[in-house]
Amino acid sequence: MSNKSIRIGLCQLNSRDDKEENFQIGQKLIREAKQQDAKIVFFPEAFDYICDSKAATIEKAEPIDGPLITRYRNLAKENQLWLSLGGFHQQSKDQTRILNSHLMINDQGDIVGHYSKIHLFDVQAGSLNIRESDYTQPGSTILSPIETPFGRIALGICYDLRFVEFARFLTSSPTHGAQILTYPSAFTKHTGEAHWEILLRARAIENQCFVIAAAQVGSHTSKRESYGHSMVVDPWGKVLLDMDLEYPSVRTIDLDLERIREVRDRMPILEHRRQDLYSLTSPTNMIIPIDSKDDEKISWGQLQITAGQVFFRSRLSMALVNRKPVVPGHVLVSPIRCVERFVQLTSEEIDDLFLSTQLIAKRIEDFFQGKSLSIAIQDGEHAGQTVKHVHVHILPRVPGDFEDNDTIYHELAHHDKKQKGWRQEQEMIDEAKTLRKLFYSDKQ
Repeated sequence: MSNKSIRIGLCQLNSRDDKEENFQIGQKLIREAKQQDAKIVFFPEAFDYICDSKAATIEKAEPIDGPLITRYRNLAKENQLWLSLGGFHQQSKDQTRILNSHLMINDQGDIVGHYSKIHLFDVQAGSLNIRESDYTQPGSTILSPIETPFGRIALGICYDLRFVEFARFLTSSPTHGAQILTYPSAFTKHTGEAHWEILLRARAIENQCFVIAAAQVGSHTSKRESYGHSMVVDPWGKVLLDMDLEYPSVRTIDLDLERIREVRDRMPILEHRRQDLYSLTSPTNMIIPIDSKDDEKISWGQLQITAGQVFFRSRLSMALVNRKPVVPGHVLVSPIRCVERFVQLTSEEIDDLFLSTQLIAKRIEDFFQGKSLSIAIQDGEHAGQTVKHVHVHILPRVPGDFEDNDTIYHELAHHDKKQKGWRQEQEMIDEAKTLRKLFYSDKQ
C-alpha cells in the first residue's frame, strides 16, 4: 500500500419515510466508520427518506440550509471526516418539486460540492413505472471534480451511471479529471440484477479510475424495492467490495490511488484517443477551480504571465485580464495549451474556447454595464497578433465609447505596441480577483 492510500466508509441503507429514524441510523454508521479510521464516508441516494407518494416526497423536502443537512454538517465536523451525501431531497424555490442533490461536506462541516442530478429516471422497471420528472427538477450543470485530500472526486447520482459521456467528461482532463467517480444509488431490484455490476465495472474500466457506489437495499414501501450491493471497483475493473447484505451497514476499505497511475501507464487510453477524428463536446463548461499562487509563472506564447492575472479556468481554456485594455473590461480568453494559430487547435479546444468565451462575455458585459460586445481574434502576425498564443478579445461596449465605431479595430491592432499605459502587476491581480467572483465562490 502506497502513501497515497485512503480508507473510505461505504454505507448501505434501507431508508423509509421516517426522517428521524433514517438520520439515527446514518449517525450510527458514521460513528462506526470513524471507529474504523475511515476518512470519508459515502451515503446512498435518498439517504434522508423514501416515501410511497410523490406528494409526501415533496412535502418532506428541505432546503440545503435546513435542519437535516445542518445535523450532517455537525456530524462531519464532530467526527473530523468527509461525507458524500448522495440523493438529498432538496426543496425547490417554489416548493412544488424537488432537486435530487449530491452534497460533499468536508471535515470542517463545510459544503464544498453541490450537484443536482441531470438525468431523471423516467422508465418502466419491470412492473414498476417510475417517472422521476413528475416531482423532480433536473439539474442544469455538471460539477467539476472536487479536490480533496483523497484525490479528485466527481459527483453523480444513480441513473447518471448509464451515461458514458457524463463519466468521460468528468475524467478526461489529465490534470483536473476525476480519480474517483461516485454514484450513490437506489437501483431497483429489477434493473440492479441485470445491470448494476456491469455498469459500475464498465465505467471504471473505460475511465481507468475508482468507482464508488453506495446503495439502498430491500423494501422501502409496498411498491419500492432496491437491489443493494453497494460496491467499490478499481481502475482495472476489479470489484474490491460488494456489500451483499439485506440490512443497513457500513464497511471500510483502503484504496490506493497509485493504482490509477499503474493502470494508465500500462494502457494509456487517454493518449490513444483520436481527437483528430472524434471528440467529446458539451453545450456547457465545466469550470475548474484556480488553485495556483498569484506569483506562479504561466507560459503565454513568448511571454511569461502570472497566475494572479487569470480569473477563469475551464478544462481546456483560461481567461486573463489585459495589461493595456482598449476599453474597461477588455479581457482575453486563451486555450491552456500554447498554440500560436487558430487552425492548430483541436476540435475539443475550439469547443471549450468558444463556450468559455460565450459564458465570460455575458458576465463581463453585465458587470461592466455594457450594451454590446466586440469579440475578435487576431490570427497571425499580419492580422495584428503580437502574442504567439491564440486568444480571443472580449470588449464590452457602451454608446459613444468611440466617435467612429470602427476605430476600435485600429485601437485593437495598436494598443499594446507601446509600453506607455501598461498596467502594474498588482492592478491586474486586483482586477482578476474581482472578476473571479463572477465565476467562483468567495473562497476563490
